[in-house]
Parts: sequence; C-alpha cells; structure tokens
Amino acid sequence: MEQSAPMRLAVVVLMLVGCREARAPIATRGAVFFRDFVPGYQRVASREYTLSAFGSAWEHVEYLEATPTDDGRVRCLDAVRARAAADATVDVFFLSNGDSYARWLGDLEAPVRQKLRLVYSTGAGGASQGPSMLRLGVRAYVGHPGGNVAPLFYRAFLSRWVGGASLHKAVDDGNAETKDDLTGSMMKGLARGLDAVGGPHLDPPGLWAGTEAQLFGDTSLLQR
Repeated sequence: MEQSAPMRLAVVVLMLVGCREARAPIATRGAVFFRDFVPGYQRVASREYTLSAFGSAWEHVEYLEATPTDDGRVRCLDAVRARAAADATVDVFFLSNGDSYARWLGDLEAPVRQKLRLVYSTGAGGASQGPSMLRLGVRAYVGHPGGNVAPLFYRAFLSRWVGGASLHKAVDDGNAETKDDLTGSMMKGLARGLDAVGGPHLDPPGLWAGTEAQLFGDTSLLQR
C-alpha cells in the first residue's frame, strides 16, 4: 500500500534522527582546593578570593576546609576521587602552612592518581615533595622551598596560568612579580619603619629565598 506524503516525511525524519553521528563526551576539568585550619578571617579571605577569581576556570570545583577537630584529609581525598570519576583531569591546590601532601595523595588508587594534572602547595618547604609527587604520577608540581609569603605568588601565578600561559611561564612571571613585591622599595621602606618603632623585623631577601617557587614535571602544561 502506498504511503501518504506526510507518512513518508515522518519516516525520513525518524531515519535522520536515528542516524545522527555519535559524539564523544566532552572532557571536563576538575579542581580541588584545600584550606588548612587557620583563623576565620584567613579562611574567608582564601575561600572568597579563590572562588571569585579562579572558580570559573574549571568546569567543576570543590573547596574544602579543615576544622579544629578534622584535618580534612579524608574529605580532601574523597573530593579528589569524586572529581577523578567525573572529569578528565584534576588539579589540586593545598592552601596550607604545610603538611606531607605527597603522603596524602599516595593513599589514592592508581587510576585516580593518573588523573592528577597539577598539584600546588603553599606550605613552607613544600618544594621538597616535588620528586615524590612525580613518582605518584602527578604531571606537574609547584611548591616553595621554605618559610614564605605564598599568597603573593599564588595570586600572581594562578592568574597567569588560568589566563592561558604555560606552566613554566606562569611560574617564572609569578616569581618575578613576587620578587618585586618582596624586595622592592616599598617593602624595604616598611621593614625600616617597623625596625624604627621596634616592630617585628622583616627580612625581605630571606622571605624571597623561602618563597621563590620551584616547578617539577611538565613545564609546558596549559590550564585550558
């Protein structure tokens, strides 16, 4: 029996809909930011600045904080696992005075560690964990060699990396800006003023020596 024109048109439409080329799922990027326990004003400043300045640079972002009774390790690792299950890559940022975060990440399962792209730690002496991070499978790691003023670098570095610079350039330019901030005339004037009134002594060269970030792993890594 001959089909009517509307029926024939409906069959063609159904065939076209059914034969569409399958599309691969979009590869998304996740990030986990962990803040250790610090005074309330520091927690608020870290959280609000990080999320407002950088939160939109990843498709999915988790921001966690330690508490007086919970160092946050379990919640942090669970957040990394969740992001690794959903995203193609995971970047992890430890906004912390310092801890053995290579040991933390070492408790992750191998398939999860394979998703770790960049790990950054503000912790004093965190640069010493670079080789261990790479052995875990992290593609790149950035840390500081000693006592530091990491918030200055964190802002300068991360704004460049999420803005499209390679990891190597973002670290180099972030270091250059941080050095200017720490050893420039304004900081020297502040140090002299504090010494004159008996305030805390500032050692700009020493602060810079502990702050200058070190990069391990894939220096060409791009955020996008």
